[in-house]
Amino acid sequence: MTHLHFIGIGGIGMSGLAAMCADSGYTVTGSDRGAERPENRRIIDALELQGIRIYPQDGSYIRDGRPDLLVYSTAIEEGNADFVAGAGIDRIHRSQLLERVIRESGFECSIAVTGSCGKSTVTAYLAEALTNLGADPSCLDGALIKRFIGGRYAGNYRHGAGKYFVFEADESDKSLVNYSPDYAIILNLGCDHYEKDELVRVFGEFLAKVKKGAVLEREVYELVRPRLKPGFPVRVIDASPRPDSQFAIEEYRILTRTDAIYSQGGRRERLAPSGDRAVTDTIGATNLLSIYGMRSEGFRLESRLPVARFTGGRKLELPQPGFHMAMNALAIDALLEWIGFDPAGTIEALERFDGVWRRNDYAGLTASGATVYDDYAHNPEKIVSCFRAMREMGDGNIYAVFQPHGYAPFGFMRDQLYLEIEPELRNNDRFILLPPYYAGGTSSFRPKPEEVLADWQSRCRRPERFMYFPNRELLTDFLLLQSKPGDRIVIMGARDNSLSDYAASLTGEKP
Repeated sequence: MTHLHFIGIGGIGMSGLAAMCADSGYTVTGSDRGAERPENRRIIDALELQGIRIYPQDGSYIRDGRPDLLVYSTAIEEGNADFVAGAGIDRIHRSQLLERVIRESGFECSIAVTGSCGKSTVTAYLAEALTNLGADPSCLDGALIKRFIGGRYAGNYRHGAGKYFVFEADESDKSLVNYSPDYAIILNLGCDHYEKDELVRVFGEFLAKVKKGAVLEREVYELVRPRLKPGFPVRVIDASPRPDSQFAIEEYRILTRTDAIYSQGGRRERLAPSGDRAVTDTIGATNLLSIYGMRSEGFRLESRLPVARFTGGRKLELPQPGFHMAMNALAIDALLEWIGFDPAGTIEALERFDGVWRRNDYAGLTASGATVYDDYAHNPEKIVSCFRAMREMGDGNIYAVFQPHGYAPFGFMRDQLYLEIEPELRNNDRFILLPPYYAGGTSSFRPKPEEVLADWQSRCRRPERFMYFPNRELLTDFLLLQSKPGDRIVIMGARDNSLSDYAASLTGEKP
């Protein structure tokens, strides 16, 4: 039995692969420098429940015998203590190991999801849709899928008995070129890791290995088209209809739904079939009077419902707000129809999605009545999508807190982030920086967030909308004192699981 030792096993991608390998019959151990941190225990505890032994990342694993392979990710540096202790042991990159396990598992249909933004959410959404359709898929994701959390599994891996395997393919380190899936979805193309031309080359190399076909967003398709194999099957999705559209969003809007109406005496009224008035209001007088600011009822409870209409007039009540979620659903719909599922059934399957941990994740209410959300957004496209989804939820102010996931990516995105977020900010909104996350290893510790803040403030007419706090304690005081009912606070950033605990702490919840 092959013994695999994972260096950095607590990482979101490594931990899921380790769980999959343990399920596949490998002997698995691992190490992680953050294994004892409380915010990481949800993943570490699940691995230990599978019988995976976790060591400190100090090379001590070698005392219990030499593994057959050292599994590493691009984040692991050459001088890592586990590499030093395991001199002479063969190494394998996590992407190469995953491709090997996929082949060994004998899945009839493997589906890779990639792109600069949204791939973890779409991987989860596709796996849930297949589950809703009764296909019982296996799944490996770069996020914790809420519906699959439980027992021995943290939520980033699901073992299914069906023929489908859905997995996230990471473009950030170009490792997706090691995969040869049956189908692929490429959602978009951004520049938070390297220039667009290089990403087009990487996607082209990846698509050359895809066996049966790919669903591509329009911009991606136009850029990679010269690199596609002759006759390679493609389905293109469009954000708006074109004469040549195969799959497009014809409409996206937020509907206001009346959930309950109460009379001025406090009695709950029965709703009319139209859903917008009480059954006793036979001529709709209440709605007419409300136009002129007058009331003839006590109060009503309403909710906002995101709705999309796809090519062919098919309507979908989206499980989460945001135009980006409509595009996610469209990509999955195109793929599911392609592999043989009934279009009517896919729409129903897409209307249920329990979501992903740290993706538009509701944390609760502050004492002042502001709502708090937790989100993994960490590049300009994701941050803007998250911000717009917050805007759709109501008219209050938005306090968007961003902790960059490293100094290098912060420097790479600083200009694009300002250009994209500044037009989204209203007068009383605030975009707030925290110090970049530092996980150890080599770093320039540049750029300093104070310098970036000064640069941004010098470029805009309302500099007070951009802020920086050197620590979370000062930020907490500001957020709790300034926010009001109807405002939304969103905590954004990648890699640092303690951000989720921080968002919960603003609501008075203990991590």
